[in-house]
Amino acid sequence: MFQIVLTENKRKIRVLHKYVREHDANNKFENLKSQAVLFSKTKAYKNKKLEDIKYEILLLKKREEGDNNKFMKNEFGKFVEMTSNDPDWVIVDFAPYSVEETFNVVNVNRKLTAKEIIDNLVTVRKEKKNPKQLLVLKNKVIVESLELFLVTCKDSEQALKLYNRIRTYCYENKITDILFFGIVDKQNSKLWYKRLHDRLGIEYNRLYRSSSR
Repeated sequence: MFQIVLTENKRKIRVLHKYVREHDANNKFENLKSQAVLFSKTKAYKNKKLEDIKYEILLLKKREEGDNNKFMKNEFGKFVEMTSNDPDWVIVDFAPYSVEETFNVVNVNRKLTAKEIIDNLVTVRKEKKNPKQLLVLKNKVIVESLELFLVTCKDSEQALKLYNRIRTYCYENKITDILFFGIVDKQNSKLWYKRLHDRLGIEYNRLYRSSSR
């Protein structure tokens, strides 16, 4: 019996997969190791504080008589004994893992990934007479053309990172009819606050925040 487990900062979150055959478990583990994401989740609120998080996947084997804990290289290249919190399971292998971040978007009934934002808000329904523009306002990314969308990030650093990831994606895929204006300066921020309030109905106290939980 084998399991592939997801951990966050060394704490088990959930079992991703279960297998009877070792071959199947190894194949799935290798696939998960090479799985690419567009925008990795690296921060989360813990006890009302924004903290760095790190994900790993563990390949576990049901302990049998004679099974011993393995010694593997950690991130610093040092061999350490790999022990599971559950003595009934032996760690066979482990690897860093990327979880796709999701973002709140005003008037959208679920959180969207970076790729969904690109596909459904940025690159869809482009108008030559009204090219879309992207801007960063504190912890928010604004997408505006005939429609107006507001993407809320955890903080201003993440908002700028998302903005740059979208810009890089458009450049690499030769999408040239979208305008990127960077961070909104103080002089224009009041105009944007009013526009967002009037068109999306967002309260000013929410717009003024620089972080979101």
